[in-house]
Amino acid sequence: MSIKVANCYIYPLKSGSALSVDQFKITKRGPENDRLWMLIQGQGTNIAKFISQRDKGCEKLALVKSLPMELGAIKFSTPDGLSFVVQEKDLSFRKNIVQVLNDQCDSLDAGNEAARWFSDYLQLPCRLVKLSENFIRFTNIDYSQQGDQVSFADGFPLLITNLASLEKLNTHFPSNSEIGMARFRPNIILTGAQPFEEDIIHEIKIGDATLEFVKPCTRCMITTIDQRNGISLSDEPLRTLGKVRQGNAGGLNGVFFGQNAIPRKLGIIKVGDEIEILSKKPLHPALKNTVYHFEE
Repeated sequence: MSIKVANCYIYPLKSGSALSVDQFKITKRGPENDRLWMLIQGQGTNIAKFISQRDKGCEKLALVKSLPMELGAIKFSTPDGLSFVVQEKDLSFRKNIVQVLNDQCDSLDAGNEAARWFSDYLQLPCRLVKLSENFIRFTNIDYSQQGDQVSFADGFPLLITNLASLEKLNTHFPSNSEIGMARFRPNIILTGAQPFEEDIIHEIKIGDATLEFVKPCTRCMITTIDQRNGISLSDEPLRTLGKVRQGNAGGLNGVFFGQNAIPRKLGIIKVGDEIEILSKKPLHPALKNTVYHFEE
């Protein structure tokens, strides 16, 4: 059975709702329009620090839909029917105001009206920013080549998951838990692969694009938030992952699901595309003692 692309997703607003697309263009930063927008703290000791679903009271960011439009505009909407459009002309340049993890990034501020709209929604003083087109945010050199870059995503341009791996995990989740792939916020979902086969894939070709799988993805508490309602009701899937996919070796410590990837050749990726495995790699040391990992 051939391996194919089952689904493609982008997240125009960091920590916002997923946007399902039939295809996307791969740029050096990852999928086009992926995580170029972000909310930051508007005041206080953490001013300019990024806001995500990890922040208390901000879980409902999962419900904010984002739709990129023509001429650089973007439309945001919330479940209560409110919407707001930011035009390219609304942006003003501010240098080094944005903190994403340990990185300081140049960004474009979307103005006071956008700040008020999101502050009202989150009940938290915040501002909306867009990553500056000319700014390069580099990926972790421990897992990258010189010059590799990323958008406002946590660390890497792409996250790839495997349907068969989630199906395997579903046999361990509590019967009252409904853990869908949306919890893991992937860009590309594979179908036709063996459970956890992604663990030993090194490079793949999809259409004209070539992607390198650089490290297992360490999962955080965002996976516990139901992306359909912006609420966390339990510690699943982290509890189950802690039993079957937890490791500490080779510089990585945590629970793992999916693979972070970096583009090596740019192109268009479409739902239904067949995937060619160009090369494989040894299992990462952090996965060797997990209950579930791929064995050839």
